[in-house]
Amino acid sequence: MTESADKSPQGGYLPFLLVFTLLALLCISIITPVVRPLMWAIIFSFFSYPLNEFLCEKLFKGKHRNWSSLITTACVVLLLCVPMGFIGISLAREGLRFIASLSDNLDSIQQALTHAWSNLVGKLPDYAIQYLGIKGDAQFLQDMIRRAVNYVASSLGDFSRSLLGNVFRMIYQLFVISVATFYLLRDGHVVIEYLDDILPLPKEERVALFDGATRMMKAVVIGTTVTAGIQACLGVAGWMFVGLPAPMLAGAFLFICAMIPFVGTPFVLIPGAFYLFLMGNLKESLILLSWAILVVSTIDNLIRPMFISEGSRVHFLLVFLGVVGGINVWGFLGIFLGPMVLSLFIFFLDCYRRIWRAKREY
Repeated sequence: MTESADKSPQGGYLPFLLVFTLLALLCISIITPVVRPLMWAIIFSFFSYPLNEFLCEKLFKGKHRNWSSLITTACVVLLLCVPMGFIGISLAREGLRFIASLSDNLDSIQQALTHAWSNLVGKLPDYAIQYLGIKGDAQFLQDMIRRAVNYVASSLGDFSRSLLGNVFRMIYQLFVISVATFYLLRDGHVVIEYLDDILPLPKEERVALFDGATRMMKAVVIGTTVTAGIQACLGVAGWMFVGLPAPMLAGAFLFICAMIPFVGTPFVLIPGAFYLFLMGNLKESLILLSWAILVVSTIDNLIRPMFISEGSRVHFLLVFLGVVGGINVWGFLGIFLGPMVLSLFIFFLDCYRRIWRAKREY
């Protein structure tokens, strides 16, 4: 009785829980501003860890882990900065060119739509025109086109300027990512051992949990990026074949849209086909539309489930819900984190189910 009392915290567990809760809330408030770059660092360190281990074991003979982690982090930073810098500058230039192209062709677009509208109204019966209150002059249509073009132009202009205006923010996030990646590469095994020690699960369940999380991260990141990359390349090929401007800008939007379920590459390619139709290029418009629907969109249905659902052994519906909800919570990062969080929750439920079933059978 006395011995167990001595082992309990002085004054009971309530003061300990209060202090622990206060410290946890303070830690959350401190970590919240750097959650996004920290999550990116976890993803980068996870995929660059084999390179770090190779350098540490082969080049440094198991010693100088600091140097191997530093070299690996430098490789990650270079792979981020060089392509992103080139793409960012190219996107800004092509965005400005595309704005100029829209402005130059505004009259042609308005004339094409006005002519199409007049033909459509001319084929309608008189009672339908009177009942619907349709006007044949298409002035409202021209006003709508002008507002839409101005909105697109201003949006692209803001996007191009934001790429150059957020330099300091990007440098700050890159610094956090670099530092966090270095220490995760150097001491990541210590973090894994600590998590393995504090998880209140049997050893076989902890092993299954870590294996499932590893498979899920590989499947989601590789499956999503590879599928989006293939679709973006195919989309840009069709975009350039029909002679549309700003292929680099289109490729960036194609890559981003390809990662979002039920948005996909048609969100970019179909407006391009419509633009060609308005400019009088009916053949090129049909080619791009067919390419977008029959080839680029079909590739997504073939490749993505193969990588994600089969590779992670998680139902594709769960992946879809994770991506959609993750984007709503974390933005672009949620494409990867959403499925990870949901799958980990399912893994925990499976662990609980197995433990509870074993206790009932016992």
